[in-house]
Amino acid sequence: MSLPILSVNELAMSFGTLEVFRNVSFSVDRGETLGLFGKSGSGKTTIGKCIVGLERPTGGEIRVQGANILDMGKKEFRKLRPKIQIIFQHPETSLDPRMKAFENLIEPLKLHSGLKQDALLKRGEELAELTGLRPEHLARYPIQLSGGEIQRIVLARIMALSPDFIVADEPTSMLDVSVQAQILRLMQKLQRETGVSYLLISHDLEVLRKVCHRIAYLDNGTITSIENIKRDVKR
Repeated sequence: MSLPILSVNELAMSFGTLEVFRNVSFSVDRGETLGLFGKSGSGKTTIGKCIVGLERPTGGEIRVQGANILDMGKKEFRKLRPKIQIIFQHPETSLDPRMKAFENLIEPLKLHSGLKQDALLKRGEELAELTGLRPEHLARYPIQLSGGEIQRIVLARIMALSPDFIVADEPTSMLDVSVQAQILRLMQKLQRETGVSYLLISHDLEVLRKVCHRIAYLDNGTITSIENIKRDVKR
């Protein structure tokens, strides 16, 4: 039996005397979407940041493909980091406002792929097509794009790194209902085509029930239950 892509065991976080969460445990299988549901301020975002190395928990372990990232040195973790990505609630913060959309899209390829210019541009065009971006979107600056278009650029940037796992922190909360549905369908499509796994963080249970295979409930600083979604969800 293969290891989960992610395993969080007895994770704890405190800021001084303030306990944010404790004994948080869950796992995510390859190609699975696990929802993390909780009220605003319950610690969901902090858990996501711990997983991608943006926060350091005060206890527990985070295993990616069996290896505890909290035991890794900076150099070892930097090698792993492209495979663990995050979509922030305000995705525009991931983009350089001085660069056009296509330049933002191919920036990770410039840094990590080693592709020559022609191959780099071709791969950028493939990623744009994969995420439903049109040439007119790519020629604009982030400030000229809609929320849904920005989210597509961010997804294209992330997929450029061929990630195994993505933390998606309220990825549709700033979008209207019709655009929410488009982005959720796009995330499902990317999962089917690449096998990527998601931790989908939300305080909207209806959104989680649309796309998740399981939902973990965070309440009073701990996971109180994990629900299997009974309806057919493609994996």
